[in-house]
Amino acid sequence: MIRWYKNLYVGDNAKKREHKIRHHVEKGKLLPGIYLITYAQNEKNQLEIFPADMLKQKVLFAQCPEIIGIASGYEEALGIVMELADKSYRQEGCTSIRQYLNRE
Repeated sequence: MIRWYKNLYVGDNAKKREHKIRHHVEKGKLLPGIYLITYAQNEKNQLEIFPADMLKQKVLFAQCPEIIGIASGYEEALGIVMELADKSYRQEGCTSIRQYLNRE
């Protein structure tokens, strides 16, 4: 089962189709051009960006960490990660995006 972050970050272009995207992710359907932002599997890293189509593979679907954000295109995904980094460091003084997200 896919876990969603309670305050999911959604890019401007993906907002229009958020419910449809979430539904397709839950069902493991193909979503070309859609990227997901999750906690990194490796504790040394903070977040990962990957194409939603990768969840078509059953093993990856079963092991998918909590989804933090949805973006339409890689550039939009990078923008969300940059926004999170800025908020966590400059506004909240957190040294870790994970720490910031766990506070929210």
